[in-house]
Amino acid sequence: MKVKYVFTFLCLISVCAISIAQNSNEILCKVLDVESKYPVSYATIQFKGEQKGVIADEDGGFRLPIEYVTSNVFVTISSIGFETLTVDIRTLDVSVLNTIYLKPKTEALNEVLIIAQTKKNTKNSKALTHITPESIIKEAIKKIPVNYPKAPHSYMAYYRDYQLVNNNYYNLNEFILETFDAGFQTSKFWFKNNVTAMYSYNRNKNYYQDSLLQKSVYGDSKIINKDNSAIFINTLSNELEILNVHNPIRNYNKLSFSFVDKFKDDFINNHVFKFEKIKYINDTPLYEISFLSENSDDKKFKAKGEIYIAKDDYSIYKITYKILENEQFEQNKSLGNNGTNFQSEERLRTLYEINVEYKQVNNKMYLNYMTFNNRFIIKEPNPFRVVELEFNVKDEVFYITFNKPVDESSLSKKSRFKLKYKTKKLTVKKIELVDDKIVKVEVVDWTLGENVNKKKIKSEDFSCELKNIKDVSGVKLNKDTKLKGFQFREFFTQEIFENKEPVPNLIYVNKNLPLSATYTNPPNFDINTYWVNSPLKKTKDPIKI
Repeated sequence: MKVKYVFTFLCLISVCAISIAQNSNEILCKVLDVESKYPVSYATIQFKGEQKGVIADEDGGFRLPIEYVTSNVFVTISSIGFETLTVDIRTLDVSVLNTIYLKPKTEALNEVLIIAQTKKNTKNSKALTHITPESIIKEAIKKIPVNYPKAPHSYMAYYRDYQLVNNNYYNLNEFILETFDAGFQTSKFWFKNNVTAMYSYNRNKNYYQDSLLQKSVYGDSKIINKDNSAIFINTLSNELEILNVHNPIRNYNKLSFSFVDKFKDDFINNHVFKFEKIKYINDTPLYEISFLSENSDDKKFKAKGEIYIAKDDYSIYKITYKILENEQFEQNKSLGNNGTNFQSEERLRTLYEINVEYKQVNNKMYLNYMTFNNRFIIKEPNPFRVVELEFNVKDEVFYITFNKPVDESSLSKKSRFKLKYKTKKLTVKKIELVDDKIVKVEVVDWTLGENVNKKKIKSEDFSCELKNIKDVSGVKLNKDTKLKGFQFREFFTQEIFENKEPVPNLIYVNKNLPLSATYTNPPNFDINTYWVNSPLKKTKDPIKI
């Protein structure tokens, strides 16, 4: 411990609680369901009359840069299952978080029938034939080569990856990039013209940084599943390619992941299906079909999800797919709840989750967004601990420095801090988090009425005992533990270019290396017309159970 006679914490106070609050250069918005008040995840926000736009995040949040929106008065906001809303940007307030509500647009799907001619029918007679979910999905898969582009095209996009532990974002990497696709008849990974050019890369320092979580992105230090009972493609080192290979629509004729396997051959056989509702995107009616993996009760892992298919042309607009532990096989008791106490029980059991959505442009389906996240468990080699106890003689306060960001809610009780001067206990007056890792403690009278010569104070005169203090991951002080978290990779299309091929003057991403090792091309366009859509704050809203 150090005793400091001349020490000021002005520098700490000036930088404490680095926030990502609203600034005058952006309009911040959040999209909610008007009935449930829950976020509308991944809503599409598009400037009226243009292809350009942005995708809201899982919490319904999005940003609009002032310098761009001033010339675009209206935006349309759409999402499957909701009425499309047109918003005048001039009605939004730059100084607050604007809440935008969408109205649900669904209808009940009772008994679904079609009229079909049979050989036995007379000219004027018709027979009623049931539609099954399986028949709709089979037709949708059959029509993938027709409904999705064979011509070359590209996506200008915002890509990000990060870890989520105890609802806190860590190591947020953000990119503006352009992905070229030669068409659905080509291999997404192997074909030479299926490449990506990177135009900007930023590790966002406004969010928590943790070297342990960063290093655990690849290799055995991040445990996914040891017994291969649910396949996860973890041999790739490129974050974007890990995301791409988990797109069952784009890779419909390739082996992907359990239990989709090869989508066109195995998806129907490996799952049981159920009609749910008719949901709309704009004015297009979609079958909502839920599914569960076949015979999952006897397996360690099971799958569930939904697929959304257009009634008119059988285009697949969206698929969500989740693989999770069966309740009877749950073996997480030994892990405790460290790092996960605010997350839903189902999320804790989820091994990985995929969300893919396409949208129609000129009668072809193009990628709108794709997200993939997987659970991981890592052993904490550097436990949460006190690095330094400092006493500022001038201000007569203590500063306790920790090695990791502190959970401010764990500082609420004064009884958790036991400070002593020599052998005498001090009375705590006030506790304040002045920086992510530094706690300021004021006491009533540190001298306890003694006449103390401050120049003769020694470090060993002071001691501190703490209990039930946690870091932002939920880990208690000085406790060896394992962390459970989620690795996210997310791709959000901002503009689609039809009939566009790679150009020779760009340096493209090496698919065998991490994105951080890739050259960033200087853009030959106004890059300000595309923007990163960082989370609106560094702590995610708790999931309601």
